[in-house]
Amino acid sequence: MWVDIYEAPGIEEKPIQAEVPREDQSPNAVRRHLLRKGAQLASVEDPQALAAAIAAEAPVLRRAAHMGWRDDDDTFVSHRFVSPAEMDVSIIPPECPMVGAAGQLQIRGTLEIWQGLVAVSQYSTTLVVALCAVFAAPLLALLRRPSFALVFFGPSRIGKSFAQLVAGSALGFGREEDLPSLNATPAGLLAAGLGFNDHMLPINEIGTARGPKSEVYVTLRDSTYSLMNGQDTIRHPSWTGDGEAPSTFRVICLLSSEISPDAWAARNGETRDDGEMARLIGVPVLNAGSQTIFDRPPTELTAEGLSEWEKGQFQRLRQSLPENRGIAFREFIDWLVIDVEKNVALTRSRVASFEAHFADASMTAVGRDIVAKFGILWAAGILAVDAGILPLGRRAIGPVIIQACRAALAELPDPQNELRADRTALKEHLAGRTIIDLEACSRKEQRLMRDADGFHRPRRESGGEEYVVRAQEFSAWFGTPVRVRRLLEWLDDEGLLDHGRDRTTKRSNEWAQKQVTWPDDTRVRSISLYLPGGLSDLDR
Repeated sequence: MWVDIYEAPGIEEKPIQAEVPREDQSPNAVRRHLLRKGAQLASVEDPQALAAAIAAEAPVLRRAAHMGWRDDDDTFVSHRFVSPAEMDVSIIPPECPMVGAAGQLQIRGTLEIWQGLVAVSQYSTTLVVALCAVFAAPLLALLRRPSFALVFFGPSRIGKSFAQLVAGSALGFGREEDLPSLNATPAGLLAAGLGFNDHMLPINEIGTARGPKSEVYVTLRDSTYSLMNGQDTIRHPSWTGDGEAPSTFRVICLLSSEISPDAWAARNGETRDDGEMARLIGVPVLNAGSQTIFDRPPTELTAEGLSEWEKGQFQRLRQSLPENRGIAFREFIDWLVIDVEKNVALTRSRVASFEAHFADASMTAVGRDIVAKFGILWAAGILAVDAGILPLGRRAIGPVIIQACRAALAELPDPQNELRADRTALKEHLAGRTIIDLEACSRKEQRLMRDADGFHRPRRESGGEEYVVRAQEFSAWFGTPVRVRRLLEWLDDEGLLDHGRDRTTKRSNEWAQKQVTWPDDTRVRSISLYLPGGLSDLDR
């Protein structure tokens, strides 16, 4: 969009500026735009003065249609700057409806002071990963890699949002409350993705997602696919939006949560598919017994001294970052565009080296994908150090990113291991005291079974042992609905589950239950198992 910029005295006694589209250059139109921006009424009353301003020669500016790379990756547009600044035609950044109008993204202070503040990141794996994500985001398009998201998870009040703020300060955020959240409509999230194309996008606290807690995972899953697919909604041709804006985008999202993405899915009785696990990567915040994000603190600190030191770091940065922000990312981009081709080649080589470090023929495709994404984070961190932006040593970044990558890989669910563990747990429960042996009970004891979890008895006609467990108790033994379902399906596949209905794909496990008459003559909804070889059948 081509615009002319007019300046006039403002109501608050400061000059204001208004952008007027070049096709709208009439005194009334210019006056309207200036008044909308807060110009003093008296300063725009004279139509002759407005006409003279319109006729005067002035630089012509062009507002960019979108954030991120343009002009064959020679120019980068951010919220508050365009790099390189020396251009034949002046380009100004597009308005960001999500944060720009409210002024959350600002450039303040000096790079040196910001570096002094964030130097504390050397004591935190989470802070290093978060900062590397800022500098990795503009590399995705250059490397032709897709968007992805990291979820920092752990208990409340340990510094997850603080880590997002420290990373966000490189872009221009100054306060945690200014960070975007999942309390947004799908259209709003897509607008955020477009508004942060080729940038890191912090999204604070998954638990704030719209709707009830039981449906948080649905919002998280849908948001992940919307943002990570990097494609705007397909609109009707009559839509009158900016035709120059792209419909695709790349971002690295930093999210925070009290529990992992897989735990959110389990709460909803679901498992995540491979595509989602590769896009939305859970990264635990607490490591090596730490109580906060500072999992690599100075070794000389005692337990009490460490707590006071951590509080001091949180307080110091929260107070100082609002006045020192937005410079680091601009300086990095200015350095990056000097020789994009060379820096991309270096990044590709470093990512390949990182992947080779984790080379393992037994690693799953999802695991390899996650390793590649952490390789980009590591390579970006090295570039930021080389550019003189990130106040860390090159050798310090590698071990930290490797540790974070291993922690993320360890969070990947292993269904077969979980199933083996659940079969072992089932065997222990069935052998426990709450499962009554009817052969060893008197008639009176059998009539007092209301508090028992279940019972077992031999099947004399066919041999083997029958186990009957209250359906509600059975489900409580295995933590999540997903694991209960997986175990029931295994029992059914092995012919050990005695049920009267066909298996269904619905979330309910009613298909696996039976109405069984218990020894006290009550009819109880139960899980009935027949083990021809006894409990050893669960060792298959």
